[in-house]
Amino acid sequence: MQTPKSLHTLEYDKIIERLANLCDFPTSRRLALDLQPSSDYAEVLRRQRLTAEGRRALELKPSLSLSSAHDVRDSVGQAALGHVLDPPELLDVHATLHLARSIRSVLSRLRVQLPFLAEIAERIVDFTKMEDRIGRTVNDRAEVVDDASPVLAQLRRDIRQAHDRLTHRLEQIVSSRTNRTALQEPIVTLRDGRYVVPVKTEMRSQIPGIVHDVSSSGATVFMEPLEVVEMGNKWRELRLEEGREVQRILRDISEAVGERAPDITAAVDILAEVDLALAKGRLGESLGARELPHDGPNQPWLAKTGGLRLEDARHPLLTGEVVPITIWVGFDDDDAFSALLITGPNTGGKTVALKTVGILSLMAQAGLPVPAGAGSRLPLFESVYADIGDEQSIEQSLSTFSSHMGNIISILAVATPRSLVLLDELGAGTDPTEGSALAQALLQHLLRVGCLIVATTHHGELKAFAHTTPGIANASVEFDPETLAPTYRLTIGLPGQSNALAIAARLGMPDDILAEARKAIAPDRLAVESLIVDLARQRDAAQSARFEQETAAARAQQAEKQVSDRLAALESGRERLLARTREEMQTQLSQTRARLHQATRELERASRLPVPERAAAVQAAEQEIEAVEKTVEKLEKRRRRPRRGPLPPIEVGDLLYLRDLPLPGEALSPPDDQGEVEVRLGALRARISLRQIERVEKPEAEQQPISPARPEPGEGRAVPPAAEIDVRGMAADEALLAVEQRLDEAFRAGSAELRIIHGKGTGTLRRAVREMLSKHPLVRAHASAPPRSGGDGVTVVELAT
Repeated sequence: MQTPKSLHTLEYDKIIERLANLCDFPTSRRLALDLQPSSDYAEVLRRQRLTAEGRRALELKPSLSLSSAHDVRDSVGQAALGHVLDPPELLDVHATLHLARSIRSVLSRLRVQLPFLAEIAERIVDFTKMEDRIGRTVNDRAEVVDDASPVLAQLRRDIRQAHDRLTHRLEQIVSSRTNRTALQEPIVTLRDGRYVVPVKTEMRSQIPGIVHDVSSSGATVFMEPLEVVEMGNKWRELRLEEGREVQRILRDISEAVGERAPDITAAVDILAEVDLALAKGRLGESLGARELPHDGPNQPWLAKTGGLRLEDARHPLLTGEVVPITIWVGFDDDDAFSALLITGPNTGGKTVALKTVGILSLMAQAGLPVPAGAGSRLPLFESVYADIGDEQSIEQSLSTFSSHMGNIISILAVATPRSLVLLDELGAGTDPTEGSALAQALLQHLLRVGCLIVATTHHGELKAFAHTTPGIANASVEFDPETLAPTYRLTIGLPGQSNALAIAARLGMPDDILAEARKAIAPDRLAVESLIVDLARQRDAAQSARFEQETAAARAQQAEKQVSDRLAALESGRERLLARTREEMQTQLSQTRARLHQATRELERASRLPVPERAAAVQAAEQEIEAVEKTVEKLEKRRRRPRRGPLPPIEVGDLLYLRDLPLPGEALSPPDDQGEVEVRLGALRARISLRQIERVEKPEAEQQPISPARPEPGEGRAVPPAAEIDVRGMAADEALLAVEQRLDEAFRAGSAELRIIHGKGTGTLRRAVREMLSKHPLVRAHASAPPRSGGDGVTVVELAT
């Protein structure tokens, strides 16, 4: 149970007020203002998961808002007791029910991403009939519509007709020449709900009627002419009947609303809970709080018990450039400590660090987002106690010391092993010797209780006490003697330095006075301060070296990841290429078998032809069968290649024949530790696994090394490759690879032209080859061969110079 005093001291109320301002309607605002930290693990975990889903819902649906909801619980409660709701109240009920249906629908569709919010929203029952009934009765101007009932519709038609007859007759009266002299003005007006005309007082006898009003001067009387009295009565009676019918309609619909009062009240409560989750999400965005994981393989950030650790934590009420702190206490390891004693200069951030630990612990247990890093861990405390600030009271004759002691005594009476105790300026406000002794005794007592403690102090004696006492650790806030300003960085393991003499020297204090001051300080005290300075320098050097090491390791890891990703991409591309090649081979094999079947039928048909035609048909069929058999033999060989034996040692320049590729590549490196070789395939380079290599051929001794650059005229060249390449029968992918390699060879050999024989067929292979040629950097132009040289079945390529 958290005490109101500690909540106020840690400014929890300011956080809650900020949360309430982010809510969309009054019910959720009251829910936010009543929000208290919980020590129940299941409840806190549920709250944090709802907060995380509220933030996720705003990411998925940025326009999601409950601003159209109204707190109609009192209205529907009154309706259940027989109260008749007026049209504005019914409009509020209608808007709320409509929003409830919409929220239920939206969150149900997002059940996979928002399971907890969806489960809450699905508790909203169906109000479709009620919503439609109110919508048919009351319009957006809070008026009962004519179609609310047949009786009301007829009454309003009668009212309009009676009103038209009445006003028409009155217009005739005021426009009559006979009555013109008696009228003050030729107008018709209303008095007490009756239509009247302004008549001069002295001429009232000329227009018989009933006086309803007199002007302030007495010169005008407002009279209802007798001839329209009955018409006015009829109009008035119809309006009264209309009012009674409207009340009947409102009473009926109010009774229906009252019957659903429990369901409507529950829906409002659910909307408030959903809106509170969204408000928590908005609070997290405004605080820049990252979403911390609720479950993890090692430890969740929210734990039932154990130590506290906050990484890169920021106080939620600070603005501007906030320096984050990392602080921990209570972990079971070789340097375990359950009490942390922070020392350092005034305005250096000691109290802010203290408050940050307290407020973030309370926020976590309230289910609020926590502005801290991913490595943070917070246990659940039964209570958080804080003695912070100067609360001296003149009225109660309490000094600063007495005020602190009163608070601490009350904390000692209720602290348990599951408490967090925060003590600011421990032992201050009295004699330093006695204050230090009392502070040591208090810390020893709280250590025996077993709670977690974070305290601040200015007493130098407590630094040595913390250093020598098991369970207590020193910490300090840093101070820059050059700028005479605190850095607000918190360091655990080192006590704070004394900066009084350094500051005085920096401000220009004479050296002789500083020397006298140093003589007055005990030698052991000076030695301790010097040791602290040396330790700080060593720590800074170690941190710098560690940072450089971590940076280098991160760069190496990133480079390794890039290489791995590139290799994976190449392997994936190769596998896709092989899969497509196998599929096309199977298709070609099926097509070839179909050609064989067709040739056999042609042969059978030829046996029935006349003798002169039979020989030619038989010859054509036999040629087709022979071509088909060769194609089938070629495809079957490619499908069933024998398993290779052990490969010889691979050296740079070897020709490597790869599985499922028709032409060899050139080895650019020997195999590495992962069993991969860098290979050039035409203009491409790739790393290939040894498993993909079928055989290795050593280059001939007299062969010149392959050079990527084209030789100049007159230089020695390798023997030029054939001036043409035949890719008929190949799949598109392997044909393109073969053409790519032949283009590269022809270019390096100085050839000006290359013929590519692809056949006519369906034109698929021709289009693929020519599309590649149109984008290739080594190709100046390409066109079909002359008709006598193959026509569209051959592409002639002019190479770039």
